[in-house]
Amino acid sequence: MKRVTQSNKLLSEIKKLVEESRQFIAKAINTQLLYTYWQVGKLIHEAELYEKLDDISVRQMLIELSKELTTDLGKGFSRSQLTYMRLFYLKFPVFNISSDTMTLGVTVSHQKKETGLTVSHQLSWSHYYEILKCNLEAEIRFYQHYAIKENWSVRELRRQIDAALFERNTLSENSRKLIKPESSKLNDTINIFKDPYVLEFLNIPENHLYNEKEFEQKIIDNLQSFILELGKGFAFIGRQYRITLNNTHFYLDLVFYHRILKCFVLIDLKVKNVKHQDIGQMNLYLNYFEAEQNVENDNPPIGIILTRYKDDVIVEYATRGISNNIFVSKYQLYLPDKKLLQKKVKEILDSEYPQSLT
Repeated sequence: MKRVTQSNKLLSEIKKLVEESRQFIAKAINTQLLYTYWQVGKLIHEAELYEKLDDISVRQMLIELSKELTTDLGKGFSRSQLTYMRLFYLKFPVFNISSDTMTLGVTVSHQKKETGLTVSHQLSWSHYYEILKCNLEAEIRFYQHYAIKENWSVRELRRQIDAALFERNTLSENSRKLIKPESSKLNDTINIFKDPYVLEFLNIPENHLYNEKEFEQKIIDNLQSFILELGKGFAFIGRQYRITLNNTHFYLDLVFYHRILKCFVLIDLKVKNVKHQDIGQMNLYLNYFEAEQNVENDNPPIGIILTRYKDDVIVEYATRGISNNIFVSKYQLYLPDKKLLQKKVKEILDSEYPQSLT
């Protein structure tokens, strides 16, 4: 028995060592690749400054460079790639590497610049390739931050950019309201929830008449995409969750648990206008879960009424005096007009931060 135990311990330690080593090597290779592309961008920019090239000349230089590098080094140096390497350096003038990061024989000195965006080795070159398609520095900073925080894949990052998450977040920042503003816990977590949610992945035609049952089924059929739209930390518990009170059955559409907030998140789906009875019913669900389902160390549950339409005045009066945490958020079934949103956001940023964010 002792020998078996010792053997298991040895196996576990070796596996742990190898896995950590692989992670370290992957991290180092990614960092080295980012640094190489950043340095290539720096060399290109310095050459154009030295030769005082205009935009047309820079374009021609990149075409010629691409041909030569592809011949000598192989794939990975197309004109498009070189363009983004140059942009990588211009948009991220700071490249810091932590002391615990191996650099494969390259000595990297920390940049002394105090302004500008900083490259993070937590993202891959493919992530930065997508982020660099954004125009505003504030937008680039936003997607870099959330791609790291939410551990987005390149595919998910691309989807969030296409869905104009930055613009929607910026425009809704001042209009999003709390049911209980004095609740410090909710104030700390307000940015976890969105208004509106974009559910284009459900592939419901804009003019299609659908009911709540069909809407729910579409979400279940696309649950992974729905959870990604909800954000980080959501774990699915169940659908049509039955609650029995006084021999009467109630059915809650969707139940999640948020592992970061450590609380249940209850979602009620509406395809028409939210009524005051809907808010009252959500309040009942929240009271039930706090009393009957919460265990030790669980925080009070949060309710989201996801609706196609809402009247802010009715929502305000229906929720006044309610102590539970309730969000009434709209959803839309198609991607927003991104150009229009970008125009509105730029107007906001130009008026509030004329120097730093554009």
